[in-house]
Amino acid sequence: MHATTLLLAGVPVHVVAARFGHADPSITLRVYAHVIRAAEASAADIFAQAIGE
Repeated sequence: MHATTLLLAGVPVHVVAARFGHADPSITLRVYAHVIRAAEASAADIFAQAIGE
């Protein structure tokens, strides 16, 4: 939950990876890919609303 909260708050993946002791941010990306995908979908919705779609 800690990493999920940080990622959803916009903390860069490399910062979260370092906080969790992951040697490479790709480890964090693999483990928390679902969170990143959810954030991307949310960003797409926000953008669509901003341009009036």
